[in-house]
Amino acid sequence: MSYREKENLVNIFSGLLITGIYAWIIYQKQLAGQFDLTVNYNKWGEILLVFMGVSIVARIIIYIVFHIINAIATQAEDIPKEDERDKLVKLKSTRNSHYVFSGGFVLGILALAIGMPIYWIFVAFVVSALLSEIVDNASQIYYYRRGI
Repeated sequence: MSYREKENLVNIFSGLLITGIYAWIIYQKQLAGQFDLTVNYNKWGEILLVFMGVSIVARIIIYIVFHIINAIATQAEDIPKEDERDKLVKLKSTRNSHYVFSGGFVLGILALAIGMPIYWIFVAFVVSALLSEIVDNASQIYYYRRGI
């Protein structure tokens, strides 16, 4: 398995892990009555801003650990340089990712249009962001294996 494929698998795993743990913590706080996300929309903003910060810090730590483990396991000192193929793969996978996020955005707006509560748009944004990240990394793995 190439370095780029391993890196994308780590991205998928870390995205699922960080989002899942954070969502579980917020859900437990919601159940405990610390706040009510069905009516307190300011709290959604606070939660999403904290999530972005937590996610960035956690990903930096995960990437550092990944690079250390990869360097020990493969005895490679340098990260492979990005060439034209890598740029093309990233471009195509980013396109796929944007399609998924745009679809999630439209579904969130449709949910509002059919009378769903307003907090569903926040849920749709988080889910579509996670799915678009997974699609981005899975597309990169697919394109690397396919040989684009």
